[in-house]
Amino acid sequence: MTVSDPLIKELKGWTRKLTEDNIEIIDDNENLKFLCICLEKCFQKGVASRLNSLGFPKIPEPWYWLEELAEKQKFSLYGFFSLIESVRDNEKLQTSPGRFRQLIRMSLLRKCLHVPVEFIVRTPSLSLEFYEPNSILGDEILGEIFLSVLLQISKLNFKLNLRNSSFLDQSWQLPHCVALELVPCKNLGISVCFTKGKALIVNLEENSVAAEDGKIKIGDVLDEINGNVITTSAKGKLRKIMKKTSGQPITLHIVQYHYKNSDETFGPIANLMSDRVSTDFLNRALKCSGSTTSVAKNNQNDVNHVKSERTLLNAGFPVNYCGSISTGIEGDVRQIEKAIWNLLRSGDSKLILVRFECLEMGVRVTQDADDAIIMKHSYMKISSCGRTANIPDYFAYIAGDTNCNVATKFEAFVFHHRNEEEVQMILQSLGQGFQRTHFAV
Repeated sequence: MTVSDPLIKELKGWTRKLTEDNIEIIDDNENLKFLCICLEKCFQKGVASRLNSLGFPKIPEPWYWLEELAEKQKFSLYGFFSLIESVRDNEKLQTSPGRFRQLIRMSLLRKCLHVPVEFIVRTPSLSLEFYEPNSILGDEILGEIFLSVLLQISKLNFKLNLRNSSFLDQSWQLPHCVALELVPCKNLGISVCFTKGKALIVNLEENSVAAEDGKIKIGDVLDEINGNVITTSAKGKLRKIMKKTSGQPITLHIVQYHYKNSDETFGPIANLMSDRVSTDFLNRALKCSGSTTSVAKNNQNDVNHVKSERTLLNAGFPVNYCGSISTGIEGDVRQIEKAIWNLLRSGDSKLILVRFECLEMGVRVTQDADDAIIMKHSYMKISSCGRTANIPDYFAYIAGDTNCNVATKFEAFVFHHRNEEEVQMILQSLGQGFQRTHFAV
């Protein structure tokens, strides 16, 4: 009886095709993705369930057994262990599927994907520890056949951009990336909005260093600055990252929204754009791409949701504006209660009926009598908000004279409203606004 598996047959087909092409295999190769997907399926088939250190079952993912094997056999598989460590240290990856995909790409480049497979295929007790008997790697004959295909793959010439890993958690589909070196400067002229851990570029200042060659566009993702990975943890630290290499050329790694020389967009970034940012931003990004369609059809439902939410918030809340008071160089939430009491004790407080609006990019307060704008602050300038339990009818927010992460002067704006539920809604809306904050660099 012939022993075979359709996945191995498919893998042989993609390997043969790449071998016959006899060319250097780069990220743009249309067959690379299919080879990688097939490899992932072969490794995933029949992975045994295992327990974590707390005794709970792990999701059956090949990353876990490869990690465990490398830890146990670090001296026998030292080269492979170093790859595992490199993947674990990659801040762009948050999930085990993403780490496993990066491991596959690194192993293809280093020609060592066969190494862990050979180790467990030649050690039957290990193969049955990690895999079910009806799997490829749990079957002695299928394991040998799979190993022979991997040895053939190791002879192919891969040249892959391993920095292009930010979206492997979501998909095998790879975006187009560019690495840029810019002249030394204090400000790049880029504003980003963090959404789902990615720094989405939402504005480029005209005539800025970042905008001068046209390679960076609205809708791209700022992936790295001077080798520092830019994720949610970098919120408010972008200027500090820039200062570390003051006076030196600035290197950027950009994940592009559009593929090179094409109107085709990268799906995962399109999903980020429609998830948390405004319709205006979507239209600006599409305009930058030369599209005449105001909003992509597959994003229309998300855009309608954003419109509805914005319309609701823009209606505003009728509250009384009491005035403002300086908090000096401090803008944290601990200053809220002090500011409210200091204003009330000063005798300068007033009660002006206003409309308090939480907009997409900031706060606007207009006088109810004539719609005159009393104040307007972007979320970038607002450092904190809250109220005090002792006098819950009063709430406030604090804003800096510039972006709050670099501001040196702060002022508290105090309001009065007897509807506790609406005060909570205002403070929650301000909190959500902080999540949409744009950070300039």
